[in-house]
Amino acid sequence: MRISLDLIMAGLKVFYDSFSQPSRAVLLLLQANKVPHDPVLINIAEMETRTREDFLKVTPQKQVPAIDDNGFCLFESSAILKYLVSKYKLPDHWYPKDEHMRAKVDEYLFWHNSNLRLGTGHLFFNKYIFPRMTGGSAPESRISDAEGMTKRSLKLLENYFLKDSEYIVGSQISIADLQAICELTQHWGVGSDLGEGNPHISEWMKRCQKDLEPHFDKVHKMVYMARDRQIFSKL
Repeated sequence: MRISLDLIMAGLKVFYDSFSQPSRAVLLLLQANKVPHDPVLINIAEMETRTREDFLKVTPQKQVPAIDDNGFCLFESSAILKYLVSKYKLPDHWYPKDEHMRAKVDEYLFWHNSNLRLGTGHLFFNKYIFPRMTGGSAPESRISDAEGMTKRSLKLLENYFLKDSEYIVGSQISIADLQAICELTQHWGVGSDLGEGNPHISEWMKRCQKDLEPHFDKVHKMVYMARDRQIFSKL
């Protein structure tokens, strides 16, 4: 009996880069729940998001993460996280069925992309990536704007989302926490702790890290390497 090559290679493929914050969130969900998957590294620094044919067949967006689940392709990390919880019947706390709790997870996820992710991402890019790409410093106005958005976002995370709660929604970790913590840990790669001075955030980060071990350190291996080798140090 001949077995189709497509069947042999079927399964959940996750296209990722370890320096992509939302990629780490997806990998953490899968690893923490022991969901079988095939991680496919797409090297952003080598422009593989624009050149890898297998990746470009999965997403027109040319961004990681993206998945191919037996021919079902999906991009955008929040959509992927929700899909994985549903498809693989993961524990309810990841994306609760309770309408109020689910709405609060969604509230965070919608806010996240245009606030915490935008601010911290732009801050990281302008302070550490831009100099490596160009050999010069980013305009001070860009850095200042990113610092302002990051500060405002951290304030809301500290004083609203985590004020009276162990996690962003309720007493158990959810996909909202995965998205948030992976955004903040990006700055560990340059030796910066964005939780410093924010006690709720600092304790929450420790709590999430403990919940997600040993997978947390495995997924963050490249971030730790960047920190230890100082590869993102400003020029």
